[in-house]
Amino acid sequence: MVFRRKRSGKLVVAKNARPSDEPPSEVQLKVRERFRECIIYGTAVMKDPELKAMYAAAVRGDQSAYNLAVRDAFKAPEIKSVNTDAYSGQPGSTVTARVIDDFKVTAVKVSIFSPQGALVEEGDAVLGSNGLDWSYTATAVNDAVAGSRIRIVAMDTPGNESSLETTL
Repeated sequence: MVFRRKRSGKLVVAKNARPSDEPPSEVQLKVRERFRECIIYGTAVMKDPELKAMYAAAVRGDQSAYNLAVRDAFKAPEIKSVNTDAYSGQPGSTVTARVIDDFKVTAVKVSIFSPQGALVEEGDAVLGSNGLDWSYTATAVNDAVAGSRIRIVAMDTPGNESSLETTL
């Protein structure tokens, strides 16, 4: 048995883990490698006073800044939805994306492609006052809106990226 006292003073009792006799699967090996990368990120965060303070400020309960950084590195931001209703192909029209992350979304980039696949424009979206929606304001004319593709790329603090494409 393993006994561990958490930061809150709570005592946790668990069975001692035993190694498996079976070799790991390809999926297990990929998860182990991903976890190893996240551990490296968490260790780097603890050496950076600014990042460490940022994560420490968001800690809840028995969690540590290191644990939060490792978890953040493991999960990429999620693009929940893309709203193109206000995009008309004219400068000043907007594309809005709702993006969430377990810690912090640091940037959202919007790329607009013509129906033939040529890049019409791209740029950074701006976070709205609700803390969820990122808006991009078009600066170029897109004469062929129907069939155009919009790609949203969201990034978080550890550098994870998620992308979503939609066709108009």
